[in-house]
Amino acid sequence: MKFKLGVVTLVFALVGGFWLWIFWMGIHQAGESIRALPQEAAKAIEAAAVLQSGRKLPGEQILKTYASPSTRPEDDLQAMAHVFSNLQLLVKGDAPFRMGVNEEFAAALMGQNAAKEVFLKAPHACLNGRGQLVDRWGSPLFFHVRDRSRIDIRSAGPDREMWTADDLQRQHEGEFFRGESLPEPPRR
Repeated sequence: MKFKLGVVTLVFALVGGFWLWIFWMGIHQAGESIRALPQEAAKAIEAAAVLQSGRKLPGEQILKTYASPSTRPEDDLQAMAHVFSNLQLLVKGDAPFRMGVNEEFAAALMGQNAAKEVFLKAPHACLNGRGQLVDRWGSPLFFHVRDRSRIDIRSAGPDREMWTADDLQRQHEGEFFRGESLPEPPRR
């Protein structure tokens, strides 16, 4: 009788241990799945928290000194290139946003991109009332797209006239040109 009672106790202990192990694994796996929210849901939660906390949008942070008297026009074009490289890192795919005319670049920053990510809101020093990205003198910037990752940005300069000697151009690799060294306008 003692042998049967010992076997029954052992069986109950094993079965109970097995169910306890399954219960613990279920709780552990549920916790892991909660921590592994889909990336888009996590981004949406983070974006909502940013907006509620009053923190600036990514584009506003990158372009916070845009057209400031304490910075140079080169700094403006560098910041503009930086904001687009960040947008491209965040918005994946073959065509993350339209890259043609100025207004398409502005629209991409304001949420018209594949991920609907808002990087910038009007009013901002780099935006005019017509939905264009402008230089510190208020002239629309010119974007020359060589390919998705190589974009040249040109400012009309203080005379506010594009394709003149006082223009400033930032090449896609970060080099700046002005005056005599300016590249010729792209042929269409």
